Amino acid sequence: MIEKVKSGISGAVDAIDSKLKDSLSFLSDIKEEGWEKVTTLINDIPGLAPLIEQTGYSMRDISIDASVPPGITIFFAKEKEVDPSIVENLLEQNREKQLLTMLVSGLQKADSLRKELNLSHYKFHGLGMKAGLPPPISLRFSTEEYTTIDRR
Repeated sequence: MIEKVKSGISGAVDAIDSKLKDSLSFLSDIKEEGWEKVTTLINDIPGLAPLIEQTGYSMRDISIDASVPPGITIFFAKEKEVDPSIVENLLEQNREKQLLTMLVSGLQKADSLRKELNLSHYKFHGLGMKAGLPPPISLRFSTEEYTTIDRR
C-alpha cells in the first residue's frame, strides 16, 4: 500500500514538473514573439511622428513595458487645434498605415473628451496611449501650480 502511495506521489510530482517546464517554455516563446512584434512597432513609430503632428499633437515620450506580454505606451502633447478635415484627409492618404489610423483615432476620441471636460483650475497636459485594440488612453490634467515642474 505504501509503495502504491509513493508511486502515485512520484507520478504526480513528475507530471507537475513536466507541466511546469512546458508552461515556462510556452511563456518564453510568447515573450520572444511578443518582443519581435514590439520591436517592429517601436521601429515604425518615429516615421509616424511628422504625420501625427498634422493632427495638432506631438509625440513626446515612448514607454516600453518589459513584461509578458510586452507593451508600449506613447505620450502626446496637444500643440494646436486642427480642422477636422485635415485629419480626415491625413487618414485617407495613409489608409494602409494601420498603426497611424489606430493612434489618430485614439487621439480624436481623447480630444473630444478633453473638450467636454471642465476641471476648473486643472489644465490639460497631454495623454498617454497604450498600443492595443482598443488602445487604452489616459488624459493628464494638472493644477497650474504643479505645471511648473517638468514631470515627464
